[in-house]
Amino acid sequence: MQQFLALYLKLFFLLTPFFVLSTFISLTADSAPEVRTRLAWRIGLGAAGVTLVIFLIGEYIMRVFGITVDAFRAGSGVLLLLSAISLVFGKTDGHKPLTPQTLYDMAIVPLAVPITAGPATLGTLMVMGTTTHGLLPKLLTAAAIAAACASIALMLHLSDRLVAIVGHSNISILSKITGLILSAMALQMIVIGVRNLWLS
Repeated sequence: MQQFLALYLKLFFLLTPFFVLSTFISLTADSAPEVRTRLAWRIGLGAAGVTLVIFLIGEYIMRVFGITVDAFRAGSGVLLLLSAISLVFGKTDGHKPLTPQTLYDMAIVPLAVPITAGPATLGTLMVMGTTTHGLLPKLLTAAAIAAACASIALMLHLSDRLVAIVGHSNISILSKITGLILSAMALQMIVIGVRNLWLS
């Protein structure tokens, strides 16, 4: 259980929940509650599907293209670091009101991928897939991925309540804290990948 919780927390932050939440709130500001609910769960399901596929068969994709685990780890670390930097310094994009159908069409792309599960997240999961051996560890990690995506969906479903409780400014602060955590994870991936490539 302790290993599952550690994996869950790592994956939850890897999905940049507060950045996703702030984006979701901006896009659905003028939408009806039922539209936000359906969109939230579509995003969660889409992100879960993509991340699980990458985690489970990413190793075979790497073999096809002849990419080593350490090269992919270092490259993913760079992408994750860039994502972390954008979270810390922030982005403000104006959005026009969108129709429900337009929002539903955006559920998978870009809301699930790449906003929720971006290139850095997918790269990290691919590396995890290649370094996780044995049926039980893979099932445990897959369950943690599913739980993290479900938590994102639930958070988006409760976005109105969260904003009322936390406030817009505090959500922005939490997004920056997420960026700091991701930057530490990214630097660790880069250092390990470069060190292993140098020694090989």
